Amino acid sequence: MPLIPTRFAVDFGEVFPYGAFVLGVEASMAFSADASAPKVQERDKETGQLVWIVRALDANADAAKFGAEFKVKISADHQPVPPAKIQGFPFAPVEFDGLTITPYANNKGRIAHSFRAAGMRAPAGAKSGQTQKSAA
Repeated sequence: MPLIPTRFAVDFGEVFPYGAFVLGVEASMAFSADASAPKVQERDKETGQLVWIVRALDANADAAKFGAEFKVKISADHQPVPPAKIQGFPFAPVEFDGLTITPYANNKGRIAHSFRAAGMRAPAGAKSGQTQKSAA
């Protein structure tokens, strides 16, 4: 029987045509039904690598109507490092490589989706504050 995919590859620019910004990176904690159990970091079921959550902001002004913040899970042995901030800007612009989307319906019938990525990087043409300072 053919395997039905649950993750669908998407192009970053198609999903976020106005770009995105990193708000932070944190460990994704594994779910446990036992509230008294010690917290452990989630591991990717396919690779065994640690799972990290990148909190990000959609740069599309219309996204704020629905909540502009979103999360992307990245599996990696070490915590991913966000791109550098641009001088005078509060957040670092980011693009996600190998972006996938997983649609799902929760127990209340709400249809939602989650994102995963292979990694993150500064968008082409973005210059960090250090680069701009040294050019002055």
